[in-house]
Amino acid sequence: MSDLKIFTFDLKFRFKVLFITLLFMIISMKLVYGLGWDDKKWVEAGCPSNIFGTWVSSGTEVNSGKLLNIYQDRIRFIDNHAFERKYSFKRKDMVVGKQFVEINLQPVSTEKSIYLKIRPHLVLSGSDIRKANKTTQNCFVKIFKFGSQKNAKYDKYLNWEVYKLKK
Repeated sequence: MSDLKIFTFDLKFRFKVLFITLLFMIISMKLVYGLGWDDKKWVEAGCPSNIFGTWVSSGTEVNSGKLLNIYQDRIRFIDNHAFERKYSFKRKDMVVGKQFVEINLQPVSTEKSIYLKIRPHLVLSGSDIRKANKTTQNCFVKIFKFGSQKNAKYDKYLNWEVYKLKK
């Protein structure tokens, strides 16, 4: 029976182990932070407070590749082969949140309607922003495409792509 006493721990020791385990878990966990349209880094980088403008697919040169033109009531996707897809939307139906802008796009031609979620994605770090000129900043958005608004609610996206603001 005395051999079993080796495996018994007093209450103080159990509390210490539990405290250290919880502390380690809290320290090791990283909070997921989503950049917002009015976030300090985004604004300091000279990035727009809205989605309107010309965006270029990242990974391609600014003067070539996929383009995304977002106007007040329509969007144009132009791919690498100059194939253009046009969609319209009602600005009053746009859902503008702190991190996402959601748009239900209606095709101008025979394409299927799609639902987009657009959010700010990346900018240079704070120290890089102070060193660099604001005209050279990189403002990126991540665009998620969904088959419907219901799919967007559950984050069941068809695909996503990162675009850089063309200045």
